[in-house]
Amino acid sequence: MAGAHEGPSMTEHWNPTTPPLILHVIPTPAARGAQREARALADQLDSPGVRRHKVLSLFDGSPEVTPDFSVGLPGATNAAGFDPRLVPRLRAALTHHDPTVVISHGSDPMKYLVAAMIGRRRPLVYYAIGTYAGPRDRRLQVCLWRFLTGRADRVAACGEEVRSECTSLLGVPPARVFLTANGRDPAVFFPREPGAVPTQPTVVFVGALTAGKRPDRFIDVVAALRARGIQLRAKVIGDGPLYEELIGPAKAVGVEMLGARSDVAALLRQADLLMFPSLPAGEGMPGVLIEAGLCGLPVVATAVPGVSTIVADGETGLVAATDDLGGLVDAMARLLEDHGARATMGQAARARCVERFSLSVVADRWLTILRPLFPDPRAGLSPLP
Repeated sequence: MAGAHEGPSMTEHWNPTTPPLILHVIPTPAARGAQREARALADQLDSPGVRRHKVLSLFDGSPEVTPDFSVGLPGATNAAGFDPRLVPRLRAALTHHDPTVVISHGSDPMKYLVAAMIGRRRPLVYYAIGTYAGPRDRRLQVCLWRFLTGRADRVAACGEEVRSECTSLLGVPPARVFLTANGRDPAVFFPREPGAVPTQPTVVFVGALTAGKRPDRFIDVVAALRARGIQLRAKVIGDGPLYEELIGPAKAVGVEMLGARSDVAALLRQADLLMFPSLPAGEGMPGVLIEAGLCGLPVVATAVPGVSTIVADGETGLVAATDDLGGLVDAMARLLEDHGARATMGQAARARCVERFSLSVVADRWLTILRPLFPDPRAGLSPLP
């Protein structure tokens, strides 16, 4: 198999009495969708005596998602940019744990893993969780990501749009790109018990408070809904660089700012409608839409990558154009004023997400992607040369 990590083959290091270790690498232990999915996926795929799946965090931070290992620098909080001090630490961690396969969950760990794995022949899987968010007119940056993505032995693309971009913009041979999906556990994300119809339904935004996620657009929509005389409660769940500047506008229109929370599933069960106002760049298959669907919530979302895969427009939620503020307001008003439509769409969303995005379904797809890369004594399989 093509790859950048020259050296002894992994079969020379594999001890048949020790189950292979698949190491899932995340940037930080923050409770972001990618990190939570990595933790849940590793737990789902772990099979004592057959294969071990563990999570390694590059940077230290508040342990909202609990990694098994960490190589973080003291006080580091994110993986933005490139800190060369992390490379030897990561290389030492890889030498110590000696994984059979390494998975980079997103692009932030990838740049460190490519550097740290020079000379180490272990398969590297790049989990492309979103579309390219950088400027396409910056040729050097695109070339850098083409190089990094090309170092992966396999690319797991989260959604059709991501798969297409990996082969077109990033130049990965189609035979090395495998389609997968975001996954969540229906036993964790489930609907609340039926009860009385709320006089003030609750709408929520869940996500990083960044320009691309557009929490400010959520606040604008709430303001427009209140101007129409629609009664509602509104909450923003998440943290990020825009938090401080959103406090004033949110307070002015009665939006509660809850900050980063580890109890997202419980908060979704308390809600009646989720709004997802993102811009396209960086999106792939938004996990929060799956979480909301499993909790029986209809959604109003912008038409960004992955939304059409998760949301059946008119059946499990409503989809508006990314630049159509009036369309978002109208869609939200329609569902806020029609409890029956919310209930019907919520039930359909739960059924759709259980069938297509349950963690067990997604884990089976990951096994198909990973199995040729490591020996499985139970199945009598050997790794690819």
